[in-house]
Amino acid sequence: MIKGIMNRTLGLFCAIVMLGGLSVQGEVVERIVAVIGDRPILASELANQVQTYLLQTGDQDVDVDKLADEMLDKMVSDALMLSAAREDSTIVASPAEIEAQLTERLASLAARFPTEAAFIQQLAKEGLTKRTLEKRFRPEIRDQILKQKIINRKLSAVSVSRQETEQFFQANADSLPEMPDRIKLAHILLKFKVSDATDDSLKEMAEVARKLVVEGLDMTEVAKQMSGGAVGPGAPIGGRIGFVKRAELVPEFARAAFSLQPGSVSGPVRSDYGWHIIKSHTRTRDSVDVSQILFPASPSPADSAVALTLADSLYQALEAGANFKELAKQFSDDDSSRATGGELGLMTYDQLRPEFIEPLGEIEPDQITQPVRSEIGHHILKLLEREQGRKLAMKTDFDIIRNMARQEKTGRMVEEWVVELKKKIYVDVREFDLTK
Repeated sequence: MIKGIMNRTLGLFCAIVMLGGLSVQGEVVERIVAVIGDRPILASELANQVQTYLLQTGDQDVDVDKLADEMLDKMVSDALMLSAAREDSTIVASPAEIEAQLTERLASLAARFPTEAAFIQQLAKEGLTKRTLEKRFRPEIRDQILKQKIINRKLSAVSVSRQETEQFFQANADSLPEMPDRIKLAHILLKFKVSDATDDSLKEMAEVARKLVVEGLDMTEVAKQMSGGAVGPGAPIGGRIGFVKRAELVPEFARAAFSLQPGSVSGPVRSDYGWHIIKSHTRTRDSVDVSQILFPASPSPADSAVALTLADSLYQALEAGANFKELAKQFSDDDSSRATGGELGLMTYDQLRPEFIEPLGEIEPDQITQPVRSEIGHHILKLLEREQGRKLAMKTDFDIIRNMARQEKTGRMVEEWVVELKKKIYVDVREFDLTK
């Protein structure tokens, strides 16, 4: 299974490389492909959208020209709706909302790879890092939140009657997607945690790195020297970030970066990502141009062994008859499921972590797996039920069908709204070819 996943992943990245000018490693001659109001849409922005689509979907048979046209149409519509949203001062995207969706998007993308290290290595082949993805995704996510909020407000009164639902079903019964096979499970997650000793060691390394940077060494070179040539998520990461806004940064990093005078270097700064050394190049009122060295908060082998020891102990207790829900409430590190005794609800198989699929296939409902390792920790899984895929039916799936009918109705209303916005806001879409 893992070999198959890797083959598909490698094929995806080959497809990205073949896009030539779309590759982050290539050079895109900057030009304007559209103007909405007073806001231009740049070729590089469109190229990033196309590349992100390929990363997220794994589509290897894509028609690049058609995809670029569709992406630009969507960007124009989004820009029109964002223009309307920004005129309403009551519609905002909070940092907490942005960070929550950013975490979810990165986790979803990483789940397409067999390991975290494989994810990072493939990003590196495209000249990307998790940091550059975060920097790219934050403004996109902020805009998506604003757009969704104004859509929700405008369409909050949209309802679908039973008659409309039945008419939708009759008109689309043959083309509606089938309910896929689904699985309901619960888990106890024991995260890999950085011990105080490991954290102290990382901080000491950060202090040594700061001394070298203050003495005049380049941050990228310092990171390479201190990694000892290591490649992977545990190696120090260093280099120029460029201009970033306060809202795009985690709070601890932002506080330190905005307090620095140009040319100065911070002491070690701790965030959820690890220990940072930050050098300021330029600072404006709402943005900073900085470089950093990050020592990721990666658990040592000894730290990882602690989580496995606890997981084995809990597994033995469960085998002896301990209550799964009670142990999940007491020990699980998954904040989203701990209160419900570890229950994750119904999911399709493609929503599962790849490493879960084989162990779950070996047990029956009400049975548990031995500890399963993922990039974040050890999981004990309990299979609650399996649900076979089937065709949708009005009698059993009315709420699902009604939601589909509402989505279709909402989509039509949004399209009509965009047409109205185009009458009020200047739109100029230009001829372009991203691969040249």
